[in-house]
Amino acid sequence: MSIEDLQKDRNEAALADFTRAIELDPNYAWALYQRGQILREQGQREEALADFQRAAELDRDDSAIYAELGETLRLLRRHDESVAAFSRALELDPAYAWALGSRGQTYRALRRYEEALVDFERALAVKPDMAWVAAERAETFRTLGRYDEAVTGFTRAIELDPVYVWAIGHRAICYREQNRYAEALTDLDHAIAISPPQAWLFAERGESRRLLDQLDEALDDLHHAIELDPEYAWAFGSRGATYRSMGQLDEALADFGHAIELDPAYVWVIMQRGMLHRSANRQDEALADFSRALELDPRHSGAYAERGEIYRLRRAYDLALADFTQAVKLRPQYAWALGSRGQTYRALGRYEEAVADLSAALELHPEASWAIAERGECYRQLERYEEAVADFTRALELNPKDSWALSRRGAAYQAMKIFEEAFIDLSRAIELDPDNAWAWAQRGSLFRQM
Repeated sequence: MSIEDLQKDRNEAALADFTRAIELDPNYAWALYQRGQILREQGQREEALADFQRAAELDRDDSAIYAELGETLRLLRRHDESVAAFSRALELDPAYAWALGSRGQTYRALRRYEEALVDFERALAVKPDMAWVAAERAETFRTLGRYDEAVTGFTRAIELDPVYVWAIGHRAICYREQNRYAEALTDLDHAIAISPPQAWLFAERGESRRLLDQLDEALDDLHHAIELDPEYAWAFGSRGATYRSMGQLDEALADFGHAIELDPAYVWVIMQRGMLHRSANRQDEALADFSRALELDPRHSGAYAERGEIYRLRRAYDLALADFTQAVKLRPQYAWALGSRGQTYRALGRYEEAVADLSAALELHPEASWAIAERGECYRQLERYEEAVADFTRALELNPKDSWALSRRGAAYQAMKIFEEAFIDLSRAIELDPDNAWAWAQRGSLFRQM
């Protein structure tokens, strides 16, 4: 007989004995408490809840009963009731470290992060060697974007428990979110080596490999994750993104679609599918996805910017302007949204506002050649030709084959009556893009002017 079988048999025997004790004495709080623990461990949470609730009715001064009641409610995701139960346990025993840590978990689930951190700190002050509390605190730091504190916390948890797979895996997630992909892979390799196969670890390693452009290896890991858990929406989304990077667009769309079927509120995948639709010029589908993302998350700056870009491409400039403005309001340092709003202002002939936005975007990303060229065009329209030529020249240093920038610099030279340079630029623009009608027409006007 295995250890697991022996433990199961002992639990069944204990369950039978506690049940008999309760039959003989229905008001036996301690027996109800003990049976509740076994039932919860067996996954019978509603039955466990009934036992703990009855035990609490019978003994209103036992902190352990209220703590177990709180934990069962937490597992049932009845978080507000869970907080109340843990709080009662802590009124009875303010130094109850396990109840503090578990209430902290509940606060984290409620996104009450500062209260969670207070509880975790108090728990660790009482029992500094509680690895799971150190890890939970670290995960809260990660959620708040306090990555250095998160890494320190996960490292402490792992020092306390070197085979704590959850902490190792979540430190890897923290590293990934800091773009420290090599360290993330080291942690994930270790976690996978010391634990039975877990889908989330393979999925996380696949995502780190995707971000490192190790696409074949990423695909292998994500396949494995999905084999282990065929309803793992996150893994389907990550595999879809991998397929997209490999140029396998049909497979990417299929995975994104399946991920959304599994989790209709999965905003990241809805955004990924929308961007794929936009890149394939399926604007109606892209618009639907970005709008759906905003229904689910009205503060998603990326969704506003992406939808704004669709409106801009459709020349619905007022709608584009509203979306780009909302994106910038939500994220003031959003360079792409600033630059795209600048493009929209240019299309509306509002050149001074366009220059302001494009300059702000370039302060954040000085190497964005498209934004430099767009600002150059605004300067040209404002008849500030020397500034226009300087911007177009810088843009062409970064992207020498930009037919659009070449043709516009040619037009600026033409306005300055530097005809030879204008002819060179316009001819080169046509050579690079024979379908550049604007360059053909501009060179035609140059011939008439020379």
